[in-house]
Amino acid sequence: IMVLKLRAAFAVVLLACTVQVSAGEVEWKMLTDQANLHLQRGSLQQAELFAREAITEAERSFGQKHRAYDQSIATLGLVLRFAQRYPESEREFRRALALREKALGPRDPSVAILVNNLADVVQAQKKYAEAEKLHRRVLVVFEKTYGDDPKTAASLNNLGANLHAQGRNAEAEPVLRRALVMKEKTLGINSPSVAHTLNNLAQVLEALGR
Repeated sequence: IMVLKLRAAFAVVLLACTVQVSAGEVEWKMLTDQANLHLQRGSLQQAELFAREAITEAERSFGQKHRAYDQSIATLGLVLRFAQRYPESEREFRRALALREKALGPRDPSVAILVNNLADVVQAQKKYAEAEKLHRRVLVVFEKTYGDDPKTAASLNNLGANLHAQGRNAEAEPVLRRALVMKEKTLGINSPSVAHTLNNLAQVLEALGR
């Protein structure tokens, strides 16, 4: 009977440990979901609050080497980007990128997604030359990983828009035309994304006097 009681007590301890770990995971997911929900609603102060709490929970439950930790930092970077707090957003994206790149290597597609977000924030601060390097880095990874794909087309579009912002319209035109063909092929001609690239191309052609 004593052995059975000890086994039962041991089972309770194991169950308690399992519940504690799961609770941390559940709490982190809840915080992350709330951050994304408030971001979609435009409630940026609440989104920031939940994003920061998600970072704390991820560090406590998983540790700084876990993907959840850099993902939480990236979520905060996105919130700050929509709040137009670009220097702060850039800092968070760089933090997340350094962690993910160390874990997965520089050519992993999920690393490239963070590079793309960083490029967007850098470009928003009119640091066009630096943003161009980042856009080109993303494009190399996406072309190799996905080929003709909406993600590759979006990267081409971003690079073309960057070149247009620098006044390098003759270089921007073929990049945007390639993006347009790829989007029409993969998304269909009625896609809003196609219309977006068409608009960018029209601006470039107007600047070229055509």
